[in-house]
Order: sequence, then C-alpha cells, then structure tokens
Amino acid sequence: MRLQLRPTAQSEKCIARHNISDATGRRLVSKGRVITAADVALLQLHAIELVHVVELDADDIDEHTAATLVAVRCSHGGVRILPPHHGRVDILADEGGVCVVSDALLTDWHAIDGVTIATVAGWSAVTVGQRIATVKILPFALPRQVIAETPAPAITVRPFVRRRVAIIMIGNDAICARLQRTHIPPLQARLIPVHATVVAMIQCEADSQAVAQALLQATACADIVMTVAETSIMDRDDVMPQGLLRAGGTITCYGAPVEPGNLLLLGQLAGIPVIGTPGCIRGHTRNVVDELLPRIVADCLPTARDVYALANGGLLLSAKE
Repeated sequence: MRLQLRPTAQSEKCIARHNISDATGRRLVSKGRVITAADVALLQLHAIELVHVVELDADDIDEHTAATLVAVRCSHGGVRILPPHHGRVDILADEGGVCVVSDALLTDWHAIDGVTIATVAGWSAVTVGQRIATVKILPFALPRQVIAETPAPAITVRPFVRRRVAIIMIGNDAICARLQRTHIPPLQARLIPVHATVVAMIQCEADSQAVAQALLQATACADIVMTVAETSIMDRDDVMPQGLLRAGGTITCYGAPVEPGNLLLLGQLAGIPVIGTPGCIRGHTRNVVDELLPRIVADCLPTARDVYALANGGLLLSAKE
C-alpha cells in the first residue's frame, strides 16, 4: 500500500486518503472511495489539481474484503454478517440466545496489526437481529500474508434451549401464598428475555426430605429447576442444599461474589441445573440470577470458577443506590 500525492488527472482507480471538499467546504469525494472518472472530472471542475490517494499493491486486500474475511473467520454459529461499509462489517445475532466471547482468542485477533473487533459483553442475552460485534479495518488495506492464517473464532451465539422451568416454593401454605405474591412475578419476568416459561409450580415443606422429593418431581418435567423460600439459603446444611444431596444431586457452588445475590446456590440433579435463588430474586433490580440465567438457559452451565469470575464487576449496586 502506497500513500501518494497525485495529480487529479492520474488519480482514477486510486483510493481517496481524505475527504476532498470544494472551496466552500462541500464534500465532493469521501475518504476511502475508489476515485472514478466522473470523480476526476468533478474535482477538475472545482480546480482541484492534486489529491492525496492510496494505491494498493498486488498483494493487498482492500479494507472491505479484509473486514468481511475477518468477520467470517472470527465468528461461528448463530450469527449473520452484513455487507461492509467504510471498512467496517457488523455481525448480528441470527437467533435469540447468549453471546459467547473468548477473551483469549479476541486478544489473539488484535495481535493482527490493523484489525479491531468490538463485541457486546460476553454472556449477554441477545435477540434476533441485534448487533453483537463490529469489525473495523484501520488502514485502507491489509497485506494478504497478514491474514493468511488467523486465530480460531472468538464469537458465537448459543441458542436458548433449556426453556422449561420448574419452580419449587419451600414453606408452609401461608409462606407459599406470600411467595406467590412477592417472589414469583419478578422471577417469571426474568424468564421472558431468555424465552423460558414455567411448566411446573411445586410446593413443599421446609424439610430436606420434602425438598428432595420436590426436586425429583421437578427434574422429571423441566430443563431447569429454581427454588424460592422465605429466607435465603444460609449455609450448606440448610434444607435446600441438603435436599439436593438427598435426592442424589451435587452442589456446584454455594455463595457468589455478586451484590445483590451473595447467597446463591448452584447445583445439578440428573443433569438438570438447579438454582437455589437468593432473597433478592423478589426484586426487579439486577442481581446474580440475571448474570447467570442466560448462559444456563443456553446450556452453557457455569462452573464454580465461572461464578467466582463474576467478582470483577460483581458489585451491581453502588453505595448510593
């Protein structure tokens, strides 16, 4: 790629390095445009005899082709790639789901000089047609060898597949009636963005054996089980985690470095994720369940380390809020 100041008469098929305007400031040719014979005539009509241009070498790939190539190679699954514009290509979600981004691979992509890729936050719930990433090539072209070998895809959309949710309310009749009013409506509202619905509502006493039976009943008909109670789970000896163990399940982790939502429990029973919700589930303020629910519904089940990684940014409410 060569940067040149050329006579306007010799600029056809070159790329305009800057916007070219007339004496009044009206733009005649935009930066990045391949100058045509008509452009040359227009510029000469306005007495513009010299222009700053870019001439590509034989082994250069123009910015639009390069941006499209990077967009195709950096994304995989559940995406749609738009036509290039101004050296940029936008990547859209082709289905509702969760956007999965590999930080390590994204860093590898940015080791290619001239390539930039911006994405939505990883694990964000996305809708069909939403822009999830944009690729911008900084120069007007890239040498072919620079992108001959590129890193693995760093961006994908995983569809929402665990859509059947069973809710277990733990407590006596009076407590469960109150939970129906206070906890269930905001919980159901959280399921709408991830395309999930409640398929079973089960009530059981605050006893580990009763919880175990309710969990077995729930996992027989649902893809995700969520438990709610009058108070949050206080420790691993509480009735909900003990009921999970009695039913033959496992505890992935108890406690999360997220505020609101420290007293979260994640587990599994017969391959079905189980969420012991903290008390903040009764509010509409963003909390730990909102952070984890999209990836769980998309079957990207978090490990304990995934939960611990929420610490950076886990303070969802400032002191003034």
